[in-house]
Amino acid sequence: MALLTVETGSPTLRMTTTIHMISPVDSGNTSGGTLYLLHGAGDNASTWHRLTTVEQYASHYGCTVIMPQVGRSYYTDMAYGLDYFHYVTKELPELCGRMLRLTDDPQKTYIAGLSMGGYGALKCALTYPEQYSKAVSLSGVPNLQQRLNDPQMTPELAREMAGTFGERLQVKPEQDIYALSAKLITEGRRLPALLACCGSEDPFVDMNRDFASYMDKLPYDFRYVETPGTHEWRFWEEHLKTTFEFLYNNN
Repeated sequence: MALLTVETGSPTLRMTTTIHMISPVDSGNTSGGTLYLLHGAGDNASTWHRLTTVEQYASHYGCTVIMPQVGRSYYTDMAYGLDYFHYVTKELPELCGRMLRLTDDPQKTYIAGLSMGGYGALKCALTYPEQYSKAVSLSGVPNLQQRLNDPQMTPELAREMAGTFGERLQVKPEQDIYALSAKLITEGRRLPALLACCGSEDPFVDMNRDFASYMDKLPYDFRYVETPGTHEWRFWEEHLKTTFEFLYNNN
């Protein structure tokens, strides 16, 4: 496996940004397609590789893993900030596709993330189902409005969220996972397969249970996995196995 750290100027972000990549080009097994792996709000492009065994899974499945850096943007074109959603869904695939000669087959293109990145993965796949065949949310935030309405949110976090979502902290339809999942059905578009995992002691567990109940009523290939655990790397490491099995065992 090859581990690449790319420092590159981004026209969308108008600054230099970092991308970490795991590539199986030297292993002879490149059949696994591409996984875009998204970090959480307190992390950066390096944390998945530093804190988990993702490289071993990538090697086993012959998968290229792309890990971008988006700060605390919630993978959103921010109200008072940068267009991170456009960067991740449009500029990043085009750039990485050129650099690594990635397949453009959506059946071999996946997206996953943890916490903020779990929300981002669902949002990307439900907005552009023609780009990603499967998405995985680990300890994600499927009900963003509920998160923004949290009465225990600190003033510092509320100010930060206002920079991302606007002063009213109101989620738009294109940022709402529930609205996006319903819209695809109404429009008769392709439905991505989805997996959500959450720990039974995670602060977002009730939100994930409610989302699972909602999705079970819709015609998605949707799976929900809940096991003991909280919002931490030991849980996410455990469910990397769950993630890769979901992505590859039915292919």
